[in-house]
Amino acid sequence: MSRRGGKKRTKPNPYAQNYPALHGMYWQSQTYNQRLVNMYRNTIVQMAMSRFKWLNLPPNCDERFLEWTLLYEGVATIAFPKDREGEFYSTRVTFDSKPNVYDNFTKWRSTGNNGWNFYCNYKNGVLVWDNNTRYPLMSGIMIKAQELAHIQLTKEMNRFHQQIPWILKGPQSKKQDLINITKQVAGGEQAIIALDSFGDIEVDALMTNVPFIGNELAQDEKNTWNDVYHMLGIENSTLKMERQTQDEINAQRQPTTMVALASISERRKAADYLNEHFGQYLMAPIEVVWNDDLISHNYNFLHNDQAQMEVL
Repeated sequence: MSRRGGKKRTKPNPYAQNYPALHGMYWQSQTYNQRLVNMYRNTIVQMAMSRFKWLNLPPNCDERFLEWTLLYEGVATIAFPKDREGEFYSTRVTFDSKPNVYDNFTKWRSTGNNGWNFYCNYKNGVLVWDNNTRYPLMSGIMIKAQELAHIQLTKEMNRFHQQIPWILKGPQSKKQDLINITKQVAGGEQAIIALDSFGDIEVDALMTNVPFIGNELAQDEKNTWNDVYHMLGIENSTLKMERQTQDEINAQRQPTTMVALASISERRKAADYLNEHFGQYLMAPIEVVWNDDLISHNYNFLHNDQAQMEVL
């Protein structure tokens, strides 16, 4: 309770969303379409932010926020304020100088949403770029999220035409009754309308003859996801065609490997600079590796007698 006896005010959760009831969601086209895009975007962002693992980051550095900043803005900084020497933070960046002949910035500021701000250069920190082109990935992620959402909407519409392969035709005065019939059938209900007399409504059904293209759309969705994996540098299992050698399969994966190297190499450059120039402040050398769940792998191996016997 507040001093005046009113209810205590609480700050809203910035990540919370107000979700309306699911009933009738299909008919809320704009809301449904946007949620489809958000769902795919969130899935791709989770993959993008989980690609790399930073080892031995200083205690005050937040790995999640570092990867989030790199993903959305393309650049971040790991630096310490001059009045707290050796106390590193991983934050957003505001450039404070013109780029030099190699398009590298020599002065910048460590900034934050809460007013956090201190001056940086290569004497107290380093810039971390997301990739060697220095363009954020979010533009490509949004394009692919929109594309996947469009494929899903097309699949739903195509299935809808298989479920209701006709168009109702009736008098204007009974338009709402025709809409109710369509809603009932779409919801898997029995389509029943009570009439005052037999002559109140006449329904004429026109066949749409829309072909089912589910297989083609499924292949299109798979190809789009393959594009997403390639954009993120994530290897995925390709379909091995007949008479295709292992060298040919590796050649197909080579472009994806190059994309991954374009991102991990920039992070390693920043880590190497920190190790070389500020090693005295670090508990151990900072490293960046491709992320994997080694804890689960080790646990499963230790508790799998067959796997141990194969190794022995």
